[in-house]
Amino acid sequence: MITTTLTTKKPEFREMLSKLNAQQKRLLSPDEVDYLTDCDSFEYLEFKQEDENDDEFLKLFSTWLHERPKHQGHVDYYVLFYLRMGEALTREQFEYMERNVAECFDTSHGWIYEINNRIRFKMRVRLICSYKNKIRRLTRKDWREGVETVENK
Repeated sequence: MITTTLTTKKPEFREMLSKLNAQQKRLLSPDEVDYLTDCDSFEYLEFKQEDENDDEFLKLFSTWLHERPKHQGHVDYYVLFYLRMGEALTREQFEYMERNVAECFDTSHGWIYEINNRIRFKMRVRLICSYKNKIRRLTRKDWREGVETVENK
């Protein structure tokens, strides 16, 4: 398994999130990108399968997640599985990932995407984590402009 950090800069993080697509459709809406980039810190990592089979690769990914330190605040995370064309995770693989990924984050929301629209020979996983020390429960938006508003005091 090869691990690569895709970005460490917030403007690049925003740009990469807004360019995520499958079959010419955006995976994340502009509001989701804004929400994920309004964070204290973030991670955007990629894992590539080498010589291991699919199950070994998923176990290595899970082991890597369990060995790293846990974040004490709220985490929103996306796990993007880039699979071979026409393939999907088996029920057992999905349940394994559901159990093993979710327990690595204390307070969190997570999503798994299975992307299989290109010819690939090896599996790839991208992990996007947006770390927040405290979660903002309500954000005020102006429906006319779609931007956050700040009240004058």
